[in-house]
Amino acid sequence: TAPNPDPQRVRQQAAERLRRAPDADKAEAYRLSLDGWRRLESRNLTAALRSLQRSVALNDDDPVAHYRLGRVLEARKDDAGALAQFEQTIADARRCPPPLLGNTYLDAARLHERLGQSAEAITYYRTAAALFGAAADTRVAATRALTRLHVQ
Repeated sequence: TAPNPDPQRVRQQAAERLRRAPDADKAEAYRLSLDGWRRLESRNLTAALRSLQRSVALNDDDPVAHYRLGRVLEARKDDAGALAQFEQTIADARRCPPPLLGNTYLDAARLHERLGQSAEAITYYRTAAALFGAAADTRVAATRALTRLHVQ
């Protein structure tokens, strides 16, 4: 239901995009990313890692896949690898859904804290606590961490 007249050609662009088939590699990467996330939820870390590594190989520009891969690496106790994936998601913040971006900042802050990098942890906790669109529980967890660290 685009306005009439349609100065931004919304109808025309929608019709053109509906006629084109989706990019096969990106579609497969998306499927693998979902599969990897589901396998992480069922604690099948080996299969989750395999799916998410293939997803990122097919579409390295997907911040959601990088976040999911980071979560798998964190579950496998690879803190440095997980942090690298979270940093890649944060670097692509403009294309990342705000709730997931908030989780990324929170998870990265926790890893920085665990690695003894308190300045980075505090910066990321502050961002997670204030990020517009982040989930309320994410903001609360980040605020609690800042309180625990005696940061105002």
